[in-house]
Amino acid sequence: MAKIEIYTRPGCGYCTHVKRLLSSNALVFIEHDVYLQPDRVKEMRRRTDKRNYPQVFIDDCSIGGFEELLQLEQQQQLPKAL
Repeated sequence: MAKIEIYTRPGCGYCTHVKRLLSSNALVFIEHDVYLQPDRVKEMRRRTDKRNYPQVFIDDCSIGGFEELLQLEQQQQLPKAL
């Protein structure tokens, strides 16, 4: 199973959309809420040069945000749930 991580912040509509999209595809993910865990901001910045939320990583590879994840779904390239 692919390791999926998302960096989120409260009040972010796109963050909510990403979580719904992943859940609707029965994909398990790890959420890093940067408000509850401020040290995760530095971690995210080491992993990608992007600063917007959410940031999605699949198997440690930066995917981008909601629009990029949605595009992967539309192209049927999301990891398969077990």
